[in-house]
Amino acid sequence: MDNQRFGLEEQDIYKLFNEVRFDQSEFEQMETEIPEILKKKIKRNLNKEIRQRSYLKLAQKGSITAAVLLAGVIVAGTVSPVLAGNIPLINSISQMLNDKFGGRGEYAAYSQLVDKSVTDSGVTVTINEALADDSKLIIGYTIKSSSKIKNLEVVGLPRFLRVNGSTVGGGRGTGQYLDDTTFVGSDQISYHSSSSADQVKVDLNIDEIMGIKGKWDFAFTVSKAELAKNSTVFAPNQQVDLPDCIVKVDKVVFSPIESTIQFSGNDKNSEKIEENEAMNSHYSWIVFDDQEKELIAKGGSWGGNANLPSGRDFKGEAQFEKVKSIPKYLTVIPCKVTPTGGGYVSTDQNGREVTGTVKTKDPGESIKTIKGNYPLELSQGKMGRLIIKDLKTENGETVVRYTAEGKAPYYQGSSLQIKDSAGEYVTPKSYEIRRDEEHPNDFTMVFPALDLNKEFSLSTTRFEHIEFMEDLKFKVELNQ
Repeated sequence: MDNQRFGLEEQDIYKLFNEVRFDQSEFEQMETEIPEILKKKIKRNLNKEIRQRSYLKLAQKGSITAAVLLAGVIVAGTVSPVLAGNIPLINSISQMLNDKFGGRGEYAAYSQLVDKSVTDSGVTVTINEALADDSKLIIGYTIKSSSKIKNLEVVGLPRFLRVNGSTVGGGRGTGQYLDDTTFVGSDQISYHSSSSADQVKVDLNIDEIMGIKGKWDFAFTVSKAELAKNSTVFAPNQQVDLPDCIVKVDKVVFSPIESTIQFSGNDKNSEKIEENEAMNSHYSWIVFDDQEKELIAKGGSWGGNANLPSGRDFKGEAQFEKVKSIPKYLTVIPCKVTPTGGGYVSTDQNGREVTGTVKTKDPGESIKTIKGNYPLELSQGKMGRLIIKDLKTENGETVVRYTAEGKAPYYQGSSLQIKDSAGEYVTPKSYEIRRDEEHPNDFTMVFPALDLNKEFSLSTTRFEHIEFMEDLKFKVELNQ
């Protein structure tokens, strides 16, 4: 295998394999758990590969190649390989990072190989893969430097990006260092386009990375067809009258990578609103399915419409993890969230990055020392409480099992931390919060093995920065 085509060395690939979620029990039902679309894709691409290359030639590539290809087949039931053209890419960067942070989307099955690299000023940027639907573009990339990479958590691709010729609204990203000189990342970018074409035209013109000036220009297209074909779309066109604005639920999309509620609306305030005030004036949504199970929030986007007065009209989307089955309706509870710190970064019509500050509020904290006595209760203010059922160190890790009781159990359950005697947070072994499928208010978090002879504390927020508006809840019927 010519790994240079992917911008990764052999050791980089093995490092990516270390991030693959692996469960021996999954092998027993692997045949039934591989998505049907991916089975067909694997067969189609492997058949092409066999026709075009002899086994002898492949064997001469060496035992390392054989081992990597075999590993790609073994992990197919948990993290599927990306297949594009007739080149089977062993692992998807977007899938790896999604898995690491507890995501549930099938990114690998729908990613398309881009495989374009540009080197300038001692830095090589490789766009490994991309996938898209009608409202978002996801790009997996690799950065290699001739010197040590510092302070690069995400590149922030939206400020360098045009989709179908237009600037984008913003996005979010995750990343990870593979070593001192290699960084892999995945950015999800929200965009609005009137085009109904199956192809998304992407122009990425990076002029600065880590303070280094250069020119890393890319142009490629991404097909929306495969993801669209396997998505379920509803158009409720439902209007909701909230105190500060009128919101219209335009579209609800259940795709193999996530669930999305797309909305638009108008502020009731007749005066022009500055962007930082507008951001504070809108609502976050906590959403439940028809079984009263909370959808797992991923994030969202909000932006003004360039054709309308600034700050008055907006559109955006609320993003959640993919669902196992399509619900008959959704129940939405608006809540106002005052940021606990930081500011905002957006992109203007000319693609320039704009930063600003927002009003903040301390969320409050509940904290109790770990003494080995359970159950242990942590108040979360008006939202509810966490009940710690047990905390055990075994098999080289510390496992916390707990229940969330209150208005939004998953949202509450995601706010459990452990602090050491110095008040520093202990980084979880995995960012995934495991929810019991049979008892969706029960959770498990895993930390590195703690020496419980030392002092540690369990902590959670009191959510004093959130106004939970149950009196404004509304139902979105999902009828085809």
